[in-house]
Amino acid sequence: MNVSLGFIGLGRMGRPMAAALRGAGYPVTAYDASPRARSEDPGSVDTLAEVSGDVVILMLPNSQVVESVVEDLLGSPGLRLGSLVVDMGSSDPRSTRALGHRLATAGVSYVDAPVSGGVARAEQATLTIMAGGAAADVERARPVLTAMGRPTHVGTLGAGHAIKACNNVLAGISLLAAVEVLETVKAFGIDPAVAFDVINTSTGRSWSTEHKIPTFVLPEDYRSGFALDLLVKDIGIANDLADDLGVEHALLGTALDLWRRAGNDLPAAADHTAIAEWAARQGRPVETGADT
Repeated sequence: MNVSLGFIGLGRMGRPMAAALRGAGYPVTAYDASPRARSEDPGSVDTLAEVSGDVVILMLPNSQVVESVVEDLLGSPGLRLGSLVVDMGSSDPRSTRALGHRLATAGVSYVDAPVSGGVARAEQATLTIMAGGAAADVERARPVLTAMGRPTHVGTLGAGHAIKACNNVLAGISLLAAVEVLETVKAFGIDPAVAFDVINTSTGRSWSTEHKIPTFVLPEDYRSGFALDLLVKDIGIANDLADDLGVEHALLGTALDLWRRAGNDLPAAADHTAIAEWAARQGRPVETGADT
């Protein structure tokens, strides 16, 4: 490949994404602030200043970290005139647009391309990728993005991050509803596995009922690979965006409040599926027989 890549952020998602790029033949120079993460990636370097590439990909937890890393990159030789930065994490679209203007003054292009699909699809290189930015910049990034999944150009800069936040609102609300339903059917004396088998052939089914409940919640194996605090961040982004745009969002606000309460009560590193444990502790169900 003639295109060289820098990759920053070797967490649960970043590591398999960088591996997919190498598997597609791209030379990748990778970095993570964590020495342990660097030790687990064969192509990593020890300092951010050593990262370079025609395209630099960021897979970082939030806009604040992205902004800090980009400022450091602008002061290093790794980010040069004509480079393309691609933010594939879940950032605030308002920050994304501001950062795009900042990079443009340095002659650097910017695309936001957040992903959906989780660790399993990152490992399979089948992620859904929501790309925002100028058409020419997205097309330049497309071959690289295609090595990790299926990119769709969704609009101008920031549009990818806006859709990602909205997607995660739906994911969060559906999971919260599913675990509340789980507690309801259990309290009534119904086998939850039977209840969700029925729901999953009915109109109430969702990715949460079809996948998260049977895979992570019913076995009490809360290891989906997506942290609860990251979901809270994304729901907050969508809530703030709707507020700024003057869009009705009462349900978003209620969901954000509940997820924040769960995040405050659960351990700091809790997986987002652990909200089922939190929901189970909230009520004191009354014994109910099916024959009453």
